[in-house]
Amino acid sequence: MHPGLATLAALAIAALIAAAPARSEPGLPEGLRGIDLIEGWRQADGTHVAALEVRLAPGWHTYWRVPGEAGIPPRLDWSRSRNLAAVRYEWPRPRVFDFAGLRTIGYADTLVLPVILTPERPGEPIEVELDLLLGVCADICVPAEARLGANLAPDGPASGRAAIEAARADRPRSATEAGVTSVTCRLVPGPAGMDLDTTVRFAAPPGADQVAVLEPGGPGLRIGPAESRTEGRSVHAKARIKGRGGAGPVLDRGGLRLTLLDGSRAVDIRGCAAPG
Repeated sequence: MHPGLATLAALAIAALIAAAPARSEPGLPEGLRGIDLIEGWRQADGTHVAALEVRLAPGWHTYWRVPGEAGIPPRLDWSRSRNLAAVRYEWPRPRVFDFAGLRTIGYADTLVLPVILTPERPGEPIEVELDLLLGVCADICVPAEARLGANLAPDGPASGRAAIEAARADRPRSATEAGVTSVTCRLVPGPAGMDLDTTVRFAAPPGADQVAVLEPGGPGLRIGPAESRTEGRSVHAKARIKGRGGAGPVLDRGGLRLTLLDGSRAVDIRGCAAPG
């Protein structure tokens, strides 16, 4: 899409968000049927497996950790929690949506997002307070805020195991599992700055319609939406890359994260090498 058209579309989406009506009962915005914390269970290594469950009305979707060309990225704030040292998400495989002519990435129907919580003191309960902001979209986009709390005891009964394990099983495949044989990336001059040019090679031809999402892996860079194409056993992806604060981009190849999505699977690739 032309950058000017993308800007106009993004402004139109922002206007829809601002004008979206809220549902008065039961306090949830239109399109959202419920948000809950599934309490899960404590593992032998001391970590606690829980999950965020988001239930959507028919025709509505919410967003992945990278929402795509437009959308509301999820914000999950655990800072009010007690006895919580670290949080790790196991995002299930997302879908690609077309919204107002832009490509967005997320989930329809129900999202179960597994979360691995590491307590500071493994033998004690984790007192969870989670403040969250999600976007839910259909013909309009609505921001949804909620606060969830729970006391996760180390010896409590397991809850929601089937739903959580199903979401964990639906994760993106690793590079090894997907048959990736090499990943290379380089910075090349583009028409309006520097582009990140990445090539992923597979042992067997991948699907034709690959959607590539590039994440810098650190706070110093911004990477725009990628254009991708499949040629034989390779997927090529190119995206605009910028340093924050006006600085030129310095590529951290080890920190780069590339996700490839098609209609049947997702591949999560960490790091890339210089072209040989």
